[in-house]
Amino acid sequence: MTEIPASATTSGPAPVTAPRTRRRAWIAGLEGPRGLAAICVVVVHVAAVHTPWIVDATRIDFLGQALTFFFVLSGFLLYLPYVIRAADGKTSPPVGRYFLNRVRRVFPAYLVIFLLVNFVLRASYTSNPVTLGWDRVTDGTGIITDPARLLAHLTLTQSYFPSTLQTGINPAWSLTTEWGFYLVLPIAGWLLFRSVGRRPLAVALVPAGVMVGVGLLSTTVVGVLQGRSDLPALEQFWGANWYAVLSRSFLPFADTFGWGMAAAVVYAALVHGAWSDVSTQRVQVLFGAATVAFLGASIAVFLLDLRYTASVFAVAAACFILTIVAPLGRGEPSPLASVTDWTPLRFIGMISLSSYLWHYPVIIVLERWGLPVPPTVIGLIWGSVVVLAVTFALGATSYFLIERPAMRWRT
Repeated sequence: MTEIPASATTSGPAPVTAPRTRRRAWIAGLEGPRGLAAICVVVVHVAAVHTPWIVDATRIDFLGQALTFFFVLSGFLLYLPYVIRAADGKTSPPVGRYFLNRVRRVFPAYLVIFLLVNFVLRASYTSNPVTLGWDRVTDGTGIITDPARLLAHLTLTQSYFPSTLQTGINPAWSLTTEWGFYLVLPIAGWLLFRSVGRRPLAVALVPAGVMVGVGLLSTTVVGVLQGRSDLPALEQFWGANWYAVLSRSFLPFADTFGWGMAAAVVYAALVHGAWSDVSTQRVQVLFGAATVAFLGASIAVFLLDLRYTASVFAVAAACFILTIVAPLGRGEPSPLASVTDWTPLRFIGMISLSSYLWHYPVIIVLERWGLPVPPTVIGLIWGSVVVLAVTFALGATSYFLIERPAMRWRT
């Protein structure tokens, strides 16, 4: 999950990033896709819990690549200020302020939701559900009381240890992965400003390329190590072992952030007048065609059960982001941004962090309460609607009571 300032209201003229004034401006069109990605994650988990046969028959679990979109969007939004400032000949963004923003963006909501889920709802996973066979979604849930384990969860380091991987709020593993990127980004920014010269945008591509290389290499290494293991495939990725810890870490996902960083460089180039002889419409068409091509390639890779699905999907996600925002980089309105930031989706995108954290505990609690979800297509639709409704209600509540006040706080 990533920072909120990816959107702007789409009523009236579409907001733009003005290349001449270099003012800080919201980038329209990206909050709605974030909301759609949040919906996809919830539907996949409802399907996995209540209608696994639909997952097997339709491979609807491909929608889980919505998490990859979150990672790519993080790379784009967080690297962009570094690139813009380097291209404008300014100094690097303050590291202290950057980390403060990251902490208050994630931790207030996460800590409150985790404490409520653990001590009030008693819906934390106290042991890795994969090791229990995952027969029922409620198996292995309860209260985490061990101080060492609690500390791991309160610091979002639970995914670094086999004993705590996939415990607590199990989808929170992705926040640990995000924090790996948060820690690496200032280093990439420091190297950028140490090396910047006459061609800052070309130099800015180097950290992005390194991230892509690290991700692909790490994915390959993880695959080789897992190939030597006798553990079932599910346990290799999600079980209580070091193979799973490595597979969930930042390293194999570094390329997904890297492609977002590369998209930030392309956007900054558009802001600074690159490819001025090519019409904005043609630029959008080219990025749109690349989106479709790489999306199709990622589906093909997914159906072949290859481990590079996220890597290919990340390229599609980066191209999709550029398709939306390319006109804004040139100071022009983006009609596509007005479509993607459809008000309901934009609102869901705004509350997506809290909603993401709430949705799996909601599934667990509703299962305890005996929510009837028939193992049918209609059952999947019904279950998804109920879980989404409760999740977004809780997500909106925690957003307005916790997230927004924390983000508006200034030192």
